[in-house]
Amino acid sequence: MFKRIVVALDRSEAAGEAFAVALALAQAERAELGICSVVDPVMISGTAPPSPAMDIVIRDMEVDARRIVSEAIDRARRAGVVVAGETRNGAPAFEVLGYAKRFKADLIVMGTHGRRGLQHFFLGSVAEMVLREAAIPVLIVRARASTSKAA
Repeated sequence: MFKRIVVALDRSEAAGEAFAVALALAQAERAELGICSVVDPVMISGTAPPSPAMDIVIRDMEVDARRIVSEAIDRARRAGVVVAGETRNGAPAFEVLGYAKRFKADLIVMGTHGRRGLQHFFLGSVAEMVLREAAIPVLIVRARASTSKAA
């Protein structure tokens, strides 16, 4: 059914869950997997003027994004999945959508933090934006709820 699946990754638990689902789907469908990680310079720097310190922070985040993609590619290859990946800089929702289009994906898989109320209002939702704008199906994976045991 799906032949080319894109998964958006960062270091969040939700993205980890999304990767596990995307990898399982790619194995089951014998689909190619495209991995995308996005660094959002605006989210990092806001309206602060450019500075050498901010450049270092952004560069470190780009290195981390490349590491995320590289580790996921290695894991997918060990699972026998044909895989590609890249990092992008920009607005995450639009970068994921652009990557999916270039990859010719027929499914996007991504995690969500499940923010509500004011957190959602102020932080927005990349997953929600992708869901609204995508021309292909989008599978949203929520991070597992943490369970704490009362003593």
